[in-house]
Amino acid sequence: MNCKICASNSPEFFHDKRTFYLCPFCSLIFTDETLIGEEADQHYKQQWDNQDEQFWVDRAEDLLALILRHKGTPKRILDFGSGSGKLSDQFKNRGFDITPLDPMTTGYLKDQHYTEQFDVIISIEVIEHITDLWQEFTELDKVLSDDGIMIFSTLLTNTFIELPLEGARQHFATWEYKDDPTHVSFFNDKAIAVLSKIAGYTSWSYGNNLFVIKRIQPDTLAGNDS
Repeated sequence: MNCKICASNSPEFFHDKRTFYLCPFCSLIFTDETLIGEEADQHYKQQWDNQDEQFWVDRAEDLLALILRHKGTPKRILDFGSGSGKLSDQFKNRGFDITPLDPMTTGYLKDQHYTEQFDVIISIEVIEHITDLWQEFTELDKVLSDDGIMIFSTLLTNTFIELPLEGARQHFATWEYKDDPTHVSFFNDKAIAVLSKIAGYTSWSYGNNLFVIKRIQPDTLAGNDS
């Protein structure tokens, strides 16, 4: 299988109900097996019903801290993969102009006709579901302002990806995040850095579940700050 980020030929890494591959260059773990159609819709709706309100309060505060650090006060925010809309509601309650977008409620990004670009795009627990990373990233890039930022939340594999192969495989075997049948890509700091470099962005990682990327400006020395 070719890596979803760098297209490197990637051998099989792990197999249980699905087969997962490990990129030898950027260390992305990925699969092409996922739920589709009505089965996928039911899965997502069930997750929406089980969401804790306090989670979204805390997540909004975490995101605002990163936005203010990397961008300042945002003018327009896109909540990409907004799901139930609870995160968007948190931002609206704080007085921000935020647009929720989710395929199940508002349609796909490629079908939208926004009249203005966004200076911040947030995407919470979404990127691990995307089957064609570059196709979706291209659409995100189109609607982001030149000096805008994107913030992604997903559980990273940093805690085990650099272990010897068998140790990483054993850890992955017990890693519950892989067991969601709609999760198809599992990132780490290196994979994020490679994706960012290819796209012309720089990146920063925070903890094991948040990262920020920002387009490199023409007068900025190329490099990665993650």
